[in-house]
Amino acid sequence: MSANLETNTGSRLDLIRATVAAIARHGLSSLTSAKIATAAGYTAASINFHFGSKEALLLATLREVSEEFAAEIASGLADAGEDPLRGLLAIVDASLSRRLSDAQKVAVWYVFLAESNARKDYQSICGERDESFCKTVTALCRRVIEARGVAGWPDADAVSLGLIGIIDQQWQGILFDGDSFDREAARRQCRAYICSVFPWLADRVVADRPVAPPVQPAAHAEPGLRYTLPGWIYHNEEFHELEKERLFMSAWQIVCHVSELANTGDYVAFEFFGQRGFVIRDSGGTLRAFHNVCSHRAHAVVGGERGNCPKFLTCSYHGWTYHHDGRNRSVSAPEAFAKFDRSKFGLKPIELEVFVGMVFVRFRVGEGSVAERMEPHRQELAHYRIDEMVPLDDLWVHDVAIDWKNLVENYVEDYHFPMGHAGLSALMEPQYDREVFPKGTMRLSHRMREKPLKSWSAERYAAFLPTMEHLPEDMRRRWTYLGLFPNVFFDIYPEWLDFFQLVPLGPGRTRIRARSYGFADDRREMKAARYLCTRLNARVQAEDEVLTHSVQQGLSSGAYTRGILSDKEIVLAGFQDWIRARLPVT
Repeated sequence: MSANLETNTGSRLDLIRATVAAIARHGLSSLTSAKIATAAGYTAASINFHFGSKEALLLATLREVSEEFAAEIASGLADAGEDPLRGLLAIVDASLSRRLSDAQKVAVWYVFLAESNARKDYQSICGERDESFCKTVTALCRRVIEARGVAGWPDADAVSLGLIGIIDQQWQGILFDGDSFDREAARRQCRAYICSVFPWLADRVVADRPVAPPVQPAAHAEPGLRYTLPGWIYHNEEFHELEKERLFMSAWQIVCHVSELANTGDYVAFEFFGQRGFVIRDSGGTLRAFHNVCSHRAHAVVGGERGNCPKFLTCSYHGWTYHHDGRNRSVSAPEAFAKFDRSKFGLKPIELEVFVGMVFVRFRVGEGSVAERMEPHRQELAHYRIDEMVPLDDLWVHDVAIDWKNLVENYVEDYHFPMGHAGLSALMEPQYDREVFPKGTMRLSHRMREKPLKSWSAERYAAFLPTMEHLPEDMRRRWTYLGLFPNVFFDIYPEWLDFFQLVPLGPGRTRIRARSYGFADDRREMKAARYLCTRLNARVQAEDEVLTHSVQQGLSSGAYTRGILSDKEIVLAGFQDWIRARLPVT
């Protein structure tokens, strides 16, 4: 077993470490015992004492680097178990780890290969290991191919040579770029190659684990401090793909309110991470959700954001029709097909749930129902009679170059309110309820001041806001924000509410969906209160966009690793802990 170059401190290994650095700096031909000894802090005589000669030290250095590489690869393969794909990914990760592919260590490999006088030595020490490494990669590729049941294609030898060649190309980049080399990009390229030759396993390659190493707390970390998530995850493509697979595809997404689906055939469409879906009310009054994909040739069955198909659904591509319950109703030109069972070619359902009048869907089975997760808030929500509300405006959709997590973290903390939102702070008392709940929900709530501070909108909103008789006294002048992690939130005011949904478009890019609901009320004071509430919140939204855009720039700059959180950011901390529990990040 090889000694570890990073942790052993004996003088023999000190000389080997110094030799690695000296080879990287001077090459072989101009390397002298004096240069090595100086780098190690020893005399030249120490080399003869431990190794007999400079030449023996050089060979020992190559052997040490080679054995360390072999041991690390073996460890990764052992962790992968019998899964050949995990084995290939382990080889990629180990080969591009800083531990094995430090620029100085890479230089040792290439120096012995480049100088003709040293090639025989290289072959004698590394030849068998290189051959074994190639055979291992080829065997793993062959097992991946055979597991699919299509023996011989793609060709395992060609695939393995391609992967080894890509890794070698990355090592050359490390040799020339040193510490500035982008290892994330290198791993991404290797994984992209694996996806291209094994496309049926692409989802597993993406979801296996993030390629960027989690950043640990700074060396000056002190007990009792709560640290934020690391900055790299807010702009990293691989982490975004992990979020898609592990957070979002099984997460409940809000589509609309039941009042938007009042009549038979009313539908509302929704797109999410490339998935198309729609919710429709059938002739029996039941709400149903389906993938918006025709069973014939995958065209969308319904068009636009919303509409009505009173009798049945018709695909506009080839004219196939479907009942509201998803069953195949008819096939155009049936004589053109061989005999088949139409019942097997209906629309594919999506899981649907209605909670307090709001319609949710999810594209993959996941954690508990909306009702189960929102149980801590059910009694409070019941007072608002949300299921009796109707839309008060159109759906608002707004794209921003800001990561969804950045937006959530801004939304769930009030620490920035005094500095960031003068109008809101003028309206609200400085004390806040801050709560995060075990099943992934949150609550932030504050009462209005008895007398607002100087602010035209805040003062007039407080004056015009009618008394909402159906609410308990404590809720009549209170604003509350509820969240269903990862990305659905509700702004609840005495006179109305809105949902606020953050749909990731990519790392550092988000689509905001929002719509307001309330009771029909034409009183002048209610119209004035809602106008002023909108005015206040439009200002808050604009201010938040400026703040979060600046944060996004800082997160992407490389100058930020992680920060610390205050007691006023406990909901933010709870949100980040929710992510940590589901993704391999600290």
